[in-house]
Amino acid sequence: MPPTAGNLRVLVVDDDRDGADTLGMLIEELGNQVHVTYGGTQALNVATVFQPDLMLIDLAMPDMDGCRLVSTFRQMPAFAQTKIVAITGFADLGHKTLALNAGFDTVLFKPAALREINAVLASVGQVASSGNQSPEPANKKRAQPGAEQCLSIREARRIRNERKSRTLTQAESEAAICEAFIRFREDYLGWRAKEIRVHIIKDLLIVRLLGVLTVAERTLAQSLSPEKGRDLVKQVRIHLLELARPMLESIIYEVTGVKVLAMHHDISTVTGEEVVLFALSETPRFQ
Repeated sequence: MPPTAGNLRVLVVDDDRDGADTLGMLIEELGNQVHVTYGGTQALNVATVFQPDLMLIDLAMPDMDGCRLVSTFRQMPAFAQTKIVAITGFADLGHKTLALNAGFDTVLFKPAALREINAVLASVGQVASSGNQSPEPANKKRAQPGAEQCLSIREARRIRNERKSRTLTQAESEAAICEAFIRFREDYLGWRAKEIRVHIIKDLLIVRLLGVLTVAERTLAQSLSPEKGRDLVKQVRIHLLELARPMLESIIYEVTGVKVLAMHHDISTVTGEEVVLFALSETPRFQ
């Protein structure tokens, strides 16, 4: 059976452990099998055994840079036709051209948007044009909720009560949850996120917060050893999120009518991107 966007084997290669783990967790929660490695040399050994359908490779790595790694893969018959995507923080034409000439199929710039990641998965998995596994079907124009495009819980209640179906649209639900997260971060934590994006894909709710590290957290992440500092920042964030979990689950249930089964969290102490994933008991019904 050919792979689909929900059962791919995906190899993530990046020496930024935070970014690699966050990206790997996101792709795994979308239903794929993921292996994360933190260097090019290790990736060569892993790929031979793992046989990935897709590789996402950082360009700048100390032991073996991405261009050299993809060139090596392209010389191996097993990976000559494998989809290999560069993912890099160097958002300029020069690095993009360098990557494409080295053998990458396409280039994503960090932090990659969910629609870009989903499009790459779909291109490998040959997803049907119905868009069942895509958050943004081409035939349905939807709002992209962010800090500037939100819907208060009070307004969401009013809209729902005026409808015979007593349900919101998916865009309205995402906007309401986005607004709730903004209020939660400001009122409960005293932090303001640079940008928040909310997506509901089947029974998965994804909240992405960009640029949310405080100066103190950035300093802490670089203190002691990088690994200890990074782990301490993550532990603090996870603990605070767990304390607020009943509140967040209540908000999600009110907006979607669906209960939360599990919550996963990760944060990159390099890019400042934070991802919170909620596994829902079922796919919500929308207007």
